[in-house]
Amino acid sequence: MITRLRLKNWKSHIDSEFSFSEGVNALIGIMGSGKSSITQAMCFALFGTCPALQSRRITLEDLIMKKPDRKSGCEVELGFVFGGKEYTIKRAVESGKGTTFAEISEGVRQIDEGPHAVTRAVESMLQMDYDLFSRAVYSEQNSLDYFLRMPKGSRMQQIDGMLKVDRFGKVRAEATALANRVKQKQEEKLRLIADLEKERLDERMRELNKEIELFQKEREALRKDIETVRKEKRELEKRLEGIEGREKELNKAKQELEGIKRGMSEITQTIEDKRKRLEEHGDIAEKTRQLKKVTAALKMEVDSAYSGLQEIRNEKASVQKEISIINDSIKELRGVGAKCHVCDSPVTDERKESIIAGRQSKKKGLENRLAELETGEKMQNGRREHIEKQHAEKQQGLAKVEALSDEARALEEMKARKQAYLKHEYVLADKVKRLEAALAETDIKALRIDMQGIAARESEATTKLGSIDERIKDKQDIVGDIRERQGLMDKYRKEVERDSKITESLNSFVKVLRMTQEQLREEFLKTVNTIMAELWPELYPYGDFSSVRMAIQEGDYVLQLREAIAGDEESWISVDGIASGGERSMACLALRIAFSKAFIPNLKWLILDEPTHNLDSNAIEQFSHILREKIAQVVDQVFLITHEERISEAVGGSSGSLYRLERDKEANEPTRIKTI
Repeated sequence: MITRLRLKNWKSHIDSEFSFSEGVNALIGIMGSGKSSITQAMCFALFGTCPALQSRRITLEDLIMKKPDRKSGCEVELGFVFGGKEYTIKRAVESGKGTTFAEISEGVRQIDEGPHAVTRAVESMLQMDYDLFSRAVYSEQNSLDYFLRMPKGSRMQQIDGMLKVDRFGKVRAEATALANRVKQKQEEKLRLIADLEKERLDERMRELNKEIELFQKEREALRKDIETVRKEKRELEKRLEGIEGREKELNKAKQELEGIKRGMSEITQTIEDKRKRLEEHGDIAEKTRQLKKVTAALKMEVDSAYSGLQEIRNEKASVQKEISIINDSIKELRGVGAKCHVCDSPVTDERKESIIAGRQSKKKGLENRLAELETGEKMQNGRREHIEKQHAEKQQGLAKVEALSDEARALEEMKARKQAYLKHEYVLADKVKRLEAALAETDIKALRIDMQGIAARESEATTKLGSIDERIKDKQDIVGDIRERQGLMDKYRKEVERDSKITESLNSFVKVLRMTQEQLREEFLKTVNTIMAELWPELYPYGDFSSVRMAIQEGDYVLQLREAIAGDEESWISVDGIASGGERSMACLALRIAFSKAFIPNLKWLILDEPTHNLDSNAIEQFSHILREKIAQVVDQVFLITHEERISEAVGGSSGSLYRLERDKEANEPTRIKTI
């Protein structure tokens, strides 16, 4: 049961709240007062859309209030009870953004959020989607007769969709298509089997196996011949390897012998050159001893000269220091006053001049000594440089003589190497002689010719063997291909047998689906017609038509009324051909209520927007009576949108609620709600 609804900035509702109860909840008002906005809001809250949005007669922007002030968004909040639990759905629309908020809660606990998630939660809970709701529960303004406005030929298809029995048709079509595809594949496989049988695969297999057997015998004989040839070849190769090894050894020995001879010639020439060069310099050892002795003496003189030079420099520094001290003392005496600053005794000018003269005299002597030392330093430094030059010259001479000593040692080493070369030359010459003698006894040229002949025989036999192997392989490949084709043919035969069973099963399945679909339609028709038959006497106040039913004609549904004719004769007339709007509306109202009970037996809601359109006053009074006295037996909760004042009588009694909606459209005022 829907218990409450709140609208904020929703079309003409700035902030409207409604409380609903079981029974008939009527909303009465003139055109443009905002009545239909309420049922649109209910539908939008539940499913995020409504018929006007679905048909694009309006957009989400049109749901937002524009007068008297343009709002930036709107909200709808719906409360309902289902399965003994209270639920709340909230949705919000923002200008330029669409639906920006949606949530569903059980009490204070949020169940889900987001536009699509909330819609899925509602569909799962109510076991009903928008399409079913809009056709079985919610009758939009001027849409009570939507069944009659369905194109003829498509009513069964649309109602099958509401019943979900269209799935049987889809499955049946898919099963039929599958059966046709299986049959088509089966026929194709039968054609392939016939084509394969024409190839005489078994006969070709026997012929090929005989050919392979002959080739295999020829191949075995060739392999034996090749083995014999290879054995001869190995023996000959072994002999040739030995001979060629000796040839290589002989060539290597000859090359070494030539190298030894060239080396002997070079060493002999080098020895002669070194001997002549050493003889030109006389006794190298004596010269080395003399030069070492002279060099050592000169080294001592150099050290002595450095020592004397250092003594002069030390004395020179001492004299320079003493002169500096005397200069400082003279300067200090010149600054002394009448008394000595040390002993405080009187000091006369004569006494100061006497002391200064004595010190200047001593300074003069030191300066003369300094001049002598500087002269001695120059002489000693010159002597040192002369001795160092002599020492360097003697060291160079010693190095040259010592180099000649190294050359003498190298000469001795070359003489020893020459002796070693002579011995090696003798050994190599003997080896060459022996190898030449051994090779002279063998006709290697003939052996090589024999080897070429054996190699040619081996190559010819190997080539022929390879050719036979290829031919055998070709035959075996053909055999393999034939076996594959035989296997394929056996596979096709099994698949044809299996496909026959599948086709038979699918055809049986299609028949069962058709029978099930037809039985479900019959049960649906029986249920709907039973409900309408019970409702009709209460809904229709006249005696022209005694009953209403839905029937199947020419493969589609039709809504029919039974004319009241004397006797037992029945005459059913299609509502499509009835001109009276009242009869059409009453028949469609009966069908709408029957659909609601048949499709959604657990959800006894009915939303009717202007259901009295085309009804005369007598029919309106009868309709009001049904709402007041009978509707509770059929539907738990009815939402009635009407401009008909007389319909307010239907809400009298203990159940239901009545709201009057007022609005001054010319002044662009929002909708005002009055509880009656």
